[in-house]
Amino acid sequence: MKRDILIFPKFKNIAKIQEIRDKYDPLAKAVPPHITIVFPFGDEMSDEEILQKVQESLKEFKAFNITFKGLSLYYDEFYAKKNVIFLNCIEGKEEIIKLHDILYKEIFASHLDTRFEYTPHITLGNADSLDDIHLDDKFEYFVDELTLEGIGNDDSSIILGTIKLR
Repeated sequence: MKRDILIFPKFKNIAKIQEIRDKYDPLAKAVPPHITIVFPFGDEMSDEEILQKVQESLKEFKAFNITFKGLSLYYDEFYAKKNVIFLNCIEGKEEIIKLHDILYKEIFASHLDTRFEYTPHITLGNADSLDDIHLDDKFEYFVDELTLEGIGNDDSSIILGTIKLR
């Protein structure tokens, strides 16, 4: 089973994100809105070993605030081969990038795809343009944990454990 490491933000107004995902994202029913920190990987490490290593690597990392607002369209030339709708991170971006960089440097270096630059975002789906998509809300959350997720054969989300930030 492939696994990844995510932030599952619990925005008060998350239903507005889900409404757009239901229309544009084929994975909307399989996995809740999320921020990917470590992209799907296959590895021989056990879930417990991954959780322990991540906790150790992030032992000094403090919880932080995030804010998302505004949409952008990104052409994914490597995986989807289509336009992907991003909900943009406007606060907490540096902390999310730091989480990503620490985990890839200390644990997941062999899984890093260096073809693209990491940009914190929430994927809302695929579309040719943003003309018919309107989302002007601000989404705020206090991030105090990461989730180790397993990806089921049907692309469903299987929570394998959480890592608390101090």
